[in-house]
Amino acid sequence: MLKAVKDLGEYVIKKEKLSSEEIFSQKTKLANTQTVLCVVFEIKGNDLRYFNVHTEEYEPAKSNKYLYRIFNHRRYDLTPTAKINAIEKVKKRWDLWFGEYSQKYSYDPLISSLRKEFEENKGIIFEDVSKEFNELPKEQKRNAILTLKIKENSNEKYVGDFAIFKNIFREEARKKFFTRKYGKEIESRGIGECNLCKSQGEVYGFSSPFSVFTVDKKGFAPNFSQENSWKQLPICENCAISLVAGREFIDKYLSKNFYGYKFYMIPCFTFKSIQDDIIEEIKDSGKNKFAKSLLTPEEEILDIIKDKNDIINLIFVFYKPKQGDYFDIVKYIEDVPPSWINNLFKTFDNVKQKPIFREEYLRILFGKKWVNDFTEASFNGKNLWKKGFNLGKLIRTFFPSSKKTGVYDKYFIDIIGDILSQTQINADFLIDSFLRELRNKHVNNESFSEVLYSLQSIYLLIFIYKLNLMKEGVKMNEKSEIGSNEPTQVKEFFENYEDAFNSSSKKAAFLEGVLVKFLLDVQMAQRDATPFRSKLSGLKLDEKKLQKLLPQIIAKLREYNISYRWLEQLTSEYLLKAENNGWNISKNEISYYFTLGLNLGGIFKVKGGAENE
Repeated sequence: MLKAVKDLGEYVIKKEKLSSEEIFSQKTKLANTQTVLCVVFEIKGNDLRYFNVHTEEYEPAKSNKYLYRIFNHRRYDLTPTAKINAIEKVKKRWDLWFGEYSQKYSYDPLISSLRKEFEENKGIIFEDVSKEFNELPKEQKRNAILTLKIKENSNEKYVGDFAIFKNIFREEARKKFFTRKYGKEIESRGIGECNLCKSQGEVYGFSSPFSVFTVDKKGFAPNFSQENSWKQLPICENCAISLVAGREFIDKYLSKNFYGYKFYMIPCFTFKSIQDDIIEEIKDSGKNKFAKSLLTPEEEILDIIKDKNDIINLIFVFYKPKQGDYFDIVKYIEDVPPSWINNLFKTFDNVKQKPIFREEYLRILFGKKWVNDFTEASFNGKNLWKKGFNLGKLIRTFFPSSKKTGVYDKYFIDIIGDILSQTQINADFLIDSFLRELRNKHVNNESFSEVLYSLQSIYLLIFIYKLNLMKEGVKMNEKSEIGSNEPTQVKEFFENYEDAFNSSSKKAAFLEGVLVKFLLDVQMAQRDATPFRSKLSGLKLDEKKLQKLLPQIIAKLREYNISYRWLEQLTSEYLLKAENNGWNISKNEISYYFTLGLNLGGIFKVKGGAENE
């Protein structure tokens, strides 16, 4: 990962001809900034005098003028430019900057004069700052920074216009490569080979822009000495600077929020040098910061990369941010080729072409208030997929972070990682997760959500089967034919979803669920209630319960003078075939396929027809 980030940084520095100030400025941390509060000091003879405070609109192009960068200790910043979280907090940061920090630069007349004037007038200064800040609209208050300007005649200059501030900025930013404060200031540098470019010379111990290991405690440091950290990850100054630029680039263009996580998509150019056209396309497409469109055409970065098979691979880094530059990597996937991304695109898109996801079938299941096919759906005038229908949303449905059904964050990211890395996914684990959420909807009588979740589950199931990523136990090969004539509609259904319905046991459980659906509809029509639901054991079923339940279903239908002989016969034959084959699926699979039949069975009623006894 570091090599790919370093290569990106080298490219950006060379291509954009970046100065040191531009490299070290943390522009992405100011991305949401709207307003700048400027404390203006005026040159009077050989001294500076406090003049006033005024506001101006933030301009990203002036990032090298503001010189914003935060220290790791987070007590104050490299220059007086600071974010305003609260007036008292930013006042404390300025007190520290003009007090203990800038003292070592007081040899410079400008810094010396600023320190003196600030100390004498800081009460008045922050009264004025507070007044200007309080007059800002609420949204601007949340996105404001404080900086200083120096006025000479009618011309106002920023900190980045003065050599002393640029020197401070460069030197203090560079010190980050080899200094840390652990109670006292620690330096970690030595002579060795750079881990990235393999050059010999001075190398530093804190140069990685991703603090993925800690030496805060001596027990975690090499040889129990924090000074020896350079031996663990030695990086030279040139590579360290490139890493800073590379980190800024991926933070700006390749960093995404993802259902409670963040992740990087880092391109790794394999055989050729970095391609200008790809970088420019990435820069144009990386403006959407919320990647709920992962693995759909709306995710433009992946759409760009999926056709670059011979020159690029992707690294995915899913992480949880911590304080400062620290974060916990929760999933790391490397060498993801564009051909696989392309396969994911095509497969995900192909699944939605299945009949069950078309509007005509969905209106049978949900009624006339349903509009559009599944992935573009709205119900009762409201868009069902507010951020778009995509793989992340689909998986998150069954691995939620919920007070109600549990927190399954780790499994959610694991499934995403398995799909990206072409790793087999345990079928029983996936089915169990489907069933957990479906049972919750069932016992709480959330019928709309239960049907919707059933459709989402089979969408994901088919997708994973089509990718050949489903890891199942040993299944016996079975002939699909049965003794009686299988109705065309049922036969076509099983053929359309043959990957998911690949055994008689699954078909038997599904068809019995369909039959129960028919019975419940009869009860609702005649009694305005569905008492037979109580017989379903909260969707906790096995083969014995299915066999016991079938005659009860048929008997109950006869009480209403109704029969569905074609379905009753078909279910019986599949139950018998499943029995002869030894019921080669788990109890949870039985329950799941029964639940699918229960929730999707309505599509068979149109042509199936009931017979009056």
